[in-house]
Amino acid sequence: MFKNLIKLGGCLGLLSSSTIMCNQIRGKNEDDQLPHYHFLNDHDLQKLQKKHTNLSIIDRSYTEHILSVIRDVQTDIVDFRKNADRLIRILIEQAISQIEKKKHIKQSPLGYYDAHELKFQDEEICFVSILRSGNAFLIEALKVMTGASIGQILIQRNEETSQPSYFFQKLPQNIKDQQVILVDPMLATGGSASMALNILKHHGVKEENITFLTLVSCEQGLSKLFSEYPKIKIITAQVDPILLKDINFLAPGIGDFGDRYFGTVKRNQAQQ
Repeated sequence: MFKNLIKLGGCLGLLSSSTIMCNQIRGKNEDDQLPHYHFLNDHDLQKLQKKHTNLSIIDRSYTEHILSVIRDVQTDIVDFRKNADRLIRILIEQAISQIEKKKHIKQSPLGYYDAHELKFQDEEICFVSILRSGNAFLIEALKVMTGASIGQILIQRNEETSQPSYFFQKLPQNIKDQQVILVDPMLATGGSASMALNILKHHGVKEENITFLTLVSCEQGLSKLFSEYPKIKIITAQVDPILLKDINFLAPGIGDFGDRYFGTVKRNQAQQ
């Protein structure tokens, strides 16, 4: 299995020749040998952002502690939710910072100043959640933009084929006129996100008005989305080095984010 992981990383073209993807470490049990994953270095991340000019990766100084906590298999649901919410808030603020601003003069208690504020009102912003995990974004989203509308798309992955299946959507009638922030915590193969983006385009949403937020991603998923929808923007907290093709999980990953966030899995089953 370990040799297969090394081979997979090379096939995905994720690493420079100077980067070691992972090595084996011993677990508590002498027979338990687990891979030790190493994240992409700054050079690799810069290459990725040059390849995808609409990709933003949050500065690791803001995210490395939070991600270290939520990746930990021993993290309980309270700390998992608390830290996931912190990371989600960072992503949302980053998305808002990239929305077009308008400049005008306002008055402070001491005088006038040049104000740079969002061109759009809250009601012109729509957060679209890919159910169910995307709903984890909505609490923080509505704290930041209390008047924003919410859309939902239910897409589930077939556990046997790993292919996404569409079930349900509920979107605002005027979504084609809104700035859309699509949210899903994990970007692995990109199948679900691609299907959601296709639905948004069929509703008249322009690619350049869509920002996709995801906590953890990988190069394969990023490449798929940008090849199909080159004008969208993607913001991610971290790019993981490996996509495990047999289960389509990122590695080191988080495990099943939805189960861990919504409390539908026991702690010792959080990582698969």
